[in-house]
Amino acid sequence: MSVPESSLPMADARHDEKLRKTIQTVVANRGLARSSNNTRWNELITYFREQQGWRPSYRSKSITGHISGWDVEWFYHLPFPFALVEWFDMNLFESLPSKGRLLPQRAIDHTSEISKVLRAIGFEFEISGDVARIWGYLPKSREDFPPMSERDGQRSFARGLTTVCGQ
Repeated sequence: MSVPESSLPMADARHDEKLRKTIQTVVANRGLARSSNNTRWNELITYFREQQGWRPSYRSKSITGHISGWDVEWFYHLPFPFALVEWFDMNLFESLPSKGRLLPQRAIDHTSEISKVLRAIGFEFEISGDVARIWGYLPKSREDFPPMSERDGQRSFARGLTTVCGQ
């Protein structure tokens, strides 16, 4: 059963007057400038919600300093409201099921497709390794970019993956 689009939270969900003042204070104190807006974030959210099958995992950093864990749920777990998002990382590789313990893990590289979408929306973004970082605010923070893998302490999720092209 699908949920009607109009009932799903969008970029401005949970945004109230008290939070707006907090955001203004943090932005002024840190000397940040807004690089994105709710219209762009909503375009991104809608694009990935409409995709069938694979959607990229993501994480974000709030202007208050909190860095979220990685998540894959694009309907209710996003970092609402997006006015708090300093940066938003997306994994560009789709892991495929393993064909055996001795064979390298395989993945589909979605870099080209996702880059085109981000460019068309008008985001300020950069790609490093297998991650696209979208900046919600400037100056650009390259903190933990590309991300350090929690599993093995290596940079980049795609390390050790065999890329499958043309899928």
